[in-house]
Amino acid sequence: MKTIICRHCDMTSAIPTMDTGHVAKCIRCEQVIYKKSWCNPSGLLALCITALIITIPAFNLPLISIHLLGITEETNLIQGAIMMIDVAPLVSFVVLLCAVIAPTLLVLSIAISSVSLALNHKAIFLPKVFKVTRLLIHWSMLEVYMVSLMVAIFKLMNYADLYIGSGFYFFVALLLLNLTIISNYSNHQYWEKYQSL
Repeated sequence: MKTIICRHCDMTSAIPTMDTGHVAKCIRCEQVIYKKSWCNPSGLLALCITALIITIPAFNLPLISIHLLGITEETNLIQGAIMMIDVAPLVSFVVLLCAVIAPTLLVLSIAISSVSLALNHKAIFLPKVFKVTRLLIHWSMLEVYMVSLMVAIFKLMNYADLYIGSGFYFFVALLLLNLTIISNYSNHQYWEKYQSL
């Protein structure tokens, strides 16, 4: 009988047999301890490749254009974070880490592990990739950046004319892909597949 240890309360439980799309919760702390996702490594690889392609226009095309007093300024995500370095270097670093670096590395690490598992190749570096992936999931915060961007847009609407740039639509697509990848990725299932190779 295979067992799993809850990350939150250290309770040991048997891994249940369940249908795809369901989750198992710890009986002590009610946290999710195991989920059986519908997406196999090949499906996640396709989503990751799409997300990596969309990353380029999402980070480089203008998100919004601001027209104030006859002057139009437009900026993308990376430029916005870099412009804050002089005023708020810590905020700039956190924005770059959580909205650019961590999401990109997360999708890249899931893509690497998915390629290896889809090809039934037991690469020796995969356990480290799994650990990095588990860490990056907590630092990938595209949705937090989107909420703060929407708050800024609503606050600026009273003072200037705002125009949504093409980068905004790519960013929304990247956000949805990122959420889909994270919700269907199961670190435990990937470990199981790796050990069964």
